[in-house]
Order: sequence, then structure tokens, then C-alpha cells
Amino acid sequence: MARLTFPNTAQGMADANAVAQPRHIIWSQARITVLTGSDMPEVPKATDAVLSRTQFLNGALAVGGQTLLNAVYAFIADQIANGTPAQKIYWGYSDVFMRNEIYIRQARLAIKGAKTEQQSKYEMDNIFLAGSGYEPTMSAG
Repeated sequence: MARLTFPNTAQGMADANAVAQPRHIIWSQARITVLTGSDMPEVPKATDAVLSRTQFLNGALAVGGQTLLNAVYAFIADQIANGTPAQKIYWGYSDVFMRNEIYIRQARLAIKGAKTEQQSKYEMDNIFLAGSGYEPTMSAG
């Protein structure tokens, strides 16, 4: 058991809170995701996380599903096509992402949608926390 998903309802919240510790709960508008086991965040605070590109994208997928991941992909594509030279380099070639970087703030604001500022910050924090626990599946051969 590593990642459980519940509807964002009173029953879903009760079910999420009933999952044994250690756990990390992520709330979104549509669902509640509970990270356990190998998907648990590796760091206690989002600002402590240093993610690879793969971890960053998987964190977005874990937190907001395909919809959020698509928004992140669209933002990255736009930055590579239309950004400043520094933005093009960062989003095109960087494989190290830190929560407090200005480029991450720009991404957060671009994918914010109808979320409040606090909800948007919480979402990005959770992307970094969820991403910090992601490790690619290994193959025996």
C-alpha cells in the first residue's frame, strides 16, 4: 500500500484519517490522496525538497491528477516557446527544482486557476512533498 485515493466528501475525509500512520494527506477539490509507504514524502517541509524533473512531474500527477499534470506540461511548453532566454534554459534543461525558486513561483501562478493564493501555495507545497517520495519503479532485467 502506497497511495490511496478517496472522494473529497465527509466520508472520504473520515476514511483518509482512518489510514494508519505514518501517512501524508493531500486535499484537492475533487479528491483526497493519502500517501503511505514508499510514496511518503522524504522531507518534512516542501522548502527542504530538491526534486528531479521526474519527481516534480510525478508530484504534480499525485496531487492534481492528469488535469494538473497537463497544466504543468502546457506551462513548460509555453515557457520553452515564448519565455525569456533564462526561462527557456530553466524549463528546457534544468533537472533540479526547488520550492522557493522564482520559476516555480511563476509556474504556480500560471497553473493557479480558480484557486485562492493559499490553496495554490498549498498545492505547490504538496507537489514538492509528494514528489520527494517518488522513486521510479525498478526492473529486474
